[in-house]
Amino acid sequence: MSFTSIQIRYQTARSLPAPYAYFYTLTLTPLVGEIGVDLAITYPDRDDIDEDELIAEGYTRDDDFSWTGRLPQTWRQTLISLAEKTKLQRVDEEQLGEDDDFWDIKLEPTGGPVRQGRPDQRSNSSPDDWQYLVQELIQAAYESIGRERPFELTYLRINGRQEGMELRMTASFVARNVQILTLQDRRERTRTLPWSTLQRVMSTVYAYDYDPAEAQIKRPRTDGRWLNLGTDDWYDITDYTEVSETLEHL
Repeated sequence: MSFTSIQIRYQTARSLPAPYAYFYTLTLTPLVGEIGVDLAITYPDRDDIDEDELIAEGYTRDDDFSWTGRLPQTWRQTLISLAEKTKLQRVDEEQLGEDDDFWDIKLEPTGGPVRQGRPDQRSNSSPDDWQYLVQELIQAAYESIGRERPFELTYLRINGRQEGMELRMTASFVARNVQILTLQDRRERTRTLPWSTLQRVMSTVYAYDYDPAEAQIKRPRTDGRWLNLGTDDWYDITDYTEVSETLEHL
């Protein structure tokens, strides 16, 4: 199935206060070999919050964002695949509870009837599937304009006099690909892994809290297992067996 356009309107539940509340409108236009994107995100009611409080939470008064551009073929295939298996149900906005997010997805198939509503939990896709994909798309937009870099991770296993291991992972949200560079036994190996690898790695890596106060700023030289998440900080994860095993088995 092909689509003329896919439009998504979303707003966080009314019970979620500023600065966390937001809404967005996203229009996707499948093109030949790529997909057109028109995105606008707004964070309401931040003017009533003290500037220092916003900064402490990692926000500013000017986080609203809009972007119009194009993403490559892999995005087109992913979005169409999700749209094809999504069933929509009509929802009266006035019937939504304080804790209910607002969803309105409009699918315009080529040569077919327009479908509109929120993702039906009983279908092969759910609101969570759409939310996760949209968050990846927003990250791709940030990466496209240089506001964010591709996700980067470096893992070190240092074994004293024995040969250790270094793994560097780079994940581009624009290209939806994962590149792995492994240095071991004085040999270098480069691979491209499926995009699903990123979700698995991130869910494992971020299951733990990393305290910047305990991090090393310089590249480690002492024995152990070390993790760098794209900043200057190196974390000792010798006791985080699940993380090191996941990375070493990529």
